[in-house]
Amino acid sequence: MWNDLSVQWQTAFSEAWEAFRAGSVPIGAALYSAEGELILKDHNRSREPETVNRSISHAEANLLRRLDTKLYEPRSLVLYSAMEPCPMCMGTCVMSNIRDIRYAARDPYCGMVYLAERDPYCASKSIHCSHEGGEAEHVQITVQSYYELRYCSMGHSSKVLDRFREMLPEAVWAAERLFSSRELDRLAEQGTLFGEVFDLVLSIKL
Repeated sequence: MWNDLSVQWQTAFSEAWEAFRAGSVPIGAALYSAEGELILKDHNRSREPETVNRSISHAEANLLRRLDTKLYEPRSLVLYSAMEPCPMCMGTCVMSNIRDIRYAARDPYCGMVYLAERDPYCASKSIHCSHEGGEAEHVQITVQSYYELRYCSMGHSSKVLDRFREMLPEAVWAAERLFSSRELDRLAEQGTLFGEVFDLVLSIKL
């Protein structure tokens, strides 16, 4: 449930909800110090009108581009992301000297945290990647599947949704239930806080 999440995860998920409310891919990220101080937060901005290059306006990359390395030592910071970083965001983490990456949900379509161990250069950086999973993963995949269902309804490819269904079919099923009534769109328009959305998703059972 929402109240069981750490404030770090609540921040990352709230940013993901802001992306969803703006029509963008619902992924959020937050950067914290080891002591729990919030340094930066951001979200995917692929559908926001002021975004120039929508293809690379991802949550983690947006956040790290704003990190002032004169004020903070990146190696001491912890990055929380609602979704496993893609090739670009994983590369941005590596080149930004982030050493601790925590992600709520696996990305079976383009997730790249395996580079931290398999790529010689990335492995030399000793990056620790940890997967939260559980309720956090279920909710993230549900909300992102809802986004993909909306995308597919406009005639676009279902390849991302198909991979989600292979990995976590119960989350896609929950997304389909919610999408049938456009419930998340309604909550987004009302300005509902993500804590309520998080618990609603968990209440939907097979």
